[in-house]
Amino acid sequence: MTKFVTMNEIAEELENKPQIIEEMLKDESRYQIARAIIAERTRRGWSQGTLARKARLTQAQVSRLERARIGNFVTVLKTLDALDLKLEIVPSKQRKV
Repeated sequence: MTKFVTMNEIAEELENKPQIIEEMLKDESRYQIARAIIAERTRRGWSQGTLARKARLTQAQVSRLERARIGNFVTVLKTLDALDLKLEIVPSKQRKV
Protein backbone atom coordinates (compact mmCIF):
# COMPACT_ATOMS: atom_id res chain seq x y z
CA MET A 1 0.00 0.00 0.00
CA THR A 2 1.24 3.49 -0.86
CA LYS A 3 2.02 5.80 2.05
CA PHE A 4 -0.16 8.92 2.24
CA VAL A 5 1.92 12.11 2.09
CA THR A 6 0.63 15.38 3.53
CA MET A 7 1.17 18.81 2.00
CA ASN A 8 3.30 19.74 5.03
CA GLU A 9 5.59 16.78 4.35
CA ILE A 10 5.91 17.82 0.71
CA ALA A 11 6.69 21.42 1.75
CA GLU A 12 9.37 20.22 4.18
CA GLU A 13 10.91 18.05 1.47
CA LEU A 14 10.99 20.98 -0.95
CA GLU A 15 12.61 23.22 1.66
CA ASN A 16 15.44 20.70 1.90
CA LYS A 17 15.86 20.57 -1.89
CA PRO A 18 15.65 24.10 -3.34
CA GLN A 19 17.00 22.85 -6.68
CA ILE A 20 13.64 21.11 -7.28
CA ILE A 21 11.80 24.43 -7.12
CA GLU A 22 14.40 26.05 -9.38
CA GLU A 23 13.91 23.27 -11.95
CA MET A 24 10.13 23.57 -11.77
CA LEU A 25 10.27 27.32 -12.36
CA LYS A 26 12.74 26.92 -15.22
CA ASP A 27 10.38 24.51 -16.99
CA GLU A 28 7.14 26.41 -16.24
CA SER A 29 6.61 27.67 -19.81
CA ARG A 30 6.72 24.11 -21.15
CA TYR A 31 4.16 23.02 -18.57
CA GLN A 32 1.92 25.99 -19.44
CA ILE A 33 1.89 24.88 -23.08
CA ALA A 34 1.20 21.28 -22.10
CA ARG A 35 -1.65 22.26 -19.75
CA ALA A 36 -3.25 24.46 -22.42
CA ILE A 37 -3.12 21.66 -24.98
CA ILE A 38 -4.56 19.09 -22.56
CA ALA A 39 -7.33 21.49 -21.47
CA GLU A 40 -8.43 22.25 -25.03
CA ARG A 41 -8.17 18.64 -26.18
CA THR A 42 -10.29 17.39 -23.29
CA ARG A 43 -12.75 20.30 -23.65
CA ARG A 44 -13.35 19.10 -27.21
CA GLY A 45 -13.68 15.49 -26.04
CA TRP A 46 -10.78 14.38 -28.23
CA SER A 47 -8.46 11.52 -27.45
CA GLN A 48 -4.73 11.90 -27.98
CA GLY A 49 -5.16 9.78 -31.09
CA THR A 50 -7.81 12.12 -32.51
CA LEU A 51 -5.59 15.13 -31.90
CA ALA A 52 -2.65 13.31 -33.44
CA ARG A 53 -4.62 12.57 -36.62
CA LYS A 54 -5.85 16.16 -36.93
CA ALA A 55 -2.34 17.54 -36.34
CA ARG A 56 -0.72 14.91 -38.60
CA LEU A 57 1.40 13.63 -35.74
CA THR A 58 1.70 10.32 -33.95
CA GLN A 59 -0.11 9.64 -30.69
CA ALA A 60 3.33 9.23 -29.07
CA GLN A 61 4.27 12.77 -30.12
CA VAL A 62 1.08 14.16 -28.57
CA SER A 63 1.71 12.15 -25.41
CA ARG A 64 5.25 13.52 -25.08
CA LEU A 65 4.02 17.05 -25.71
CA GLU A 66 1.35 16.70 -23.03
CA ARG A 67 4.09 15.63 -20.59
CA ALA A 68 5.93 18.88 -21.42
CA ARG A 69 8.61 17.00 -23.37
CA ILE A 70 8.83 19.54 -26.16
CA GLY A 71 11.51 18.29 -28.49
CA ASN A 72 10.49 19.87 -31.76
CA PHE A 73 8.77 23.24 -31.98
CA VAL A 74 7.07 22.24 -35.25
CA THR A 75 5.21 19.61 -33.23
CA VAL A 76 3.91 22.34 -30.92
CA LEU A 77 2.83 24.51 -33.84
CA LYS A 78 1.00 21.64 -35.58
CA THR A 79 -0.79 20.78 -32.35
CA LEU A 80 -1.82 24.36 -31.63
CA ASP A 81 -3.04 24.75 -35.21
CA ALA A 82 -5.17 21.60 -34.96
CA LEU A 83 -6.74 22.97 -31.76
CA ASP A 84 -7.21 26.49 -33.18
CA LEU A 85 -4.96 27.88 -30.46
CA LYS A 86 -2.28 30.53 -30.81
CA LEU A 87 0.95 31.10 -28.97
CA GLU A 88 1.57 34.54 -27.51
CA ILE A 89 4.97 35.74 -26.39
CA VAL A 90 4.88 38.37 -23.66
CA PRO A 91 7.58 39.86 -21.43
CA SER A 92 8.05 37.80 -18.30
CA LYS A 93 8.59 40.90 -16.18
CA GLN A 94 7.18 44.40 -16.28
CA ARG A 95 9.55 46.83 -17.96
CA LYS A 96 10.30 50.08 -16.21
CA VAL A 97 9.72 53.13 -18.38
